Amino acid sequence: MLINLYSHFTQRFIFTNGDFNHPDRNQNYIFAQVPYHRARKNLLKLMLGKIPEWRGRYSSKWLKENVTDNFDIVVSFIYSPCALLFGSWISQKKKCKHIIHIADHCDFFLQPKYLEAIIAADSLLVISNKMKAIYEKHTQRKDIKVFHNFPDDRCFPELDSIGDSRIFSKSDPLKIIFIGGLYEYLHKSSIEDITSSIAALHEQGFPIEMDIYGARYPESFLDCEIEKKGIPHHGMVMPLEAKYEIMHAADAFVIPSSFDPTLNSAYQYSFPSKLTELLSTAKPVIYYGPSETSIHEFLNQIGSSITVTKRSVSLLNETLFNLINNYSTRKQDAVKNSEMIRKKYGMEATLRIFGTHLTQVAS
Repeated sequence: MLINLYSHFTQRFIFTNGDFNHPDRNQNYIFAQVPYHRARKNLLKLMLGKIPEWRGRYSSKWLKENVTDNFDIVVSFIYSPCALLFGSWISQKKKCKHIIHIADHCDFFLQPKYLEAIIAADSLLVISNKMKAIYEKHTQRKDIKVFHNFPDDRCFPELDSIGDSRIFSKSDPLKIIFIGGLYEYLHKSSIEDITSSIAALHEQGFPIEMDIYGARYPESFLDCEIEKKGIPHHGMVMPLEAKYEIMHAADAFVIPSSFDPTLNSAYQYSFPSKLTELLSTAKPVIYYGPSETSIHEFLNQIGSSITVTKRSVSLLNETLFNLINNYSTRKQDAVKNSEMIRKKYGMEATLRIFGTHLTQVAS
């Protein structure tokens, strides 16, 4: 989302997660490790401006040496409370407007010192309607806007391929794809059912198979399921542009969400960045997870999606069996979804609205 939504505007990126600190990164990106290590010896580094933060204190010297340009707006695109307060401090020091864009909800954000910064922001953006509702309740703000990922134009199908019909066979089976990061704390108790169902149908002679693309967290997550059921895991997609070839080769996609209410308590407000990308492909998308999520809410909003919101392998089997036998009908529904995504959530529509909002905030 960060790349798609913000890269079309003149900006500089400050990223706070060391996992993304690659030596070949564009010079437009500034690495600021926040929070920094709390060891007492790092106080001197803070005072010398070598690090941006230490134990909740920030270095004006670091900011002056690393962020030399003047800006109208500071956008805090946040996953963590530390990044929230850091962005708020930068906006005050640079004397510019502050937009907070909450990428993932966590209960920490509702604690007084973080909520105070959220309330004080010049603009508050979120990524789902469910997230908007919870922050309206806790901030009393009535100006919260929803902006989430828009799909790259390469996700949309070629016009001459939209009407393709398919009859599946053992030599040409229905290809189900999961693409993206697989997290135990987000997908447990859902993705296992999907792999089990597809493997069982395949063993029974139905023309269906599944491939998984993306990293697993932890790496051992799903080891037993993948080994036993013969579901290939291809690992991280590199280069990232290769995902478009994978998406074009797929017949359908799955989006799992954990049925565990504890795991789902915070994730229900989130909106996976690949959701609009998958919907834009004009391929059927199957959601398997609880109904109380932003994912399910969005799919209901656009209509014509395939959802299984009760944990049941038999229901999942039935859904997949129907997809094999009624693929042309489901493909027609998916084409309509793709057209609607382009019209309402595509790059042109999203950037027009988002650009107008930035102008309003800056003025």
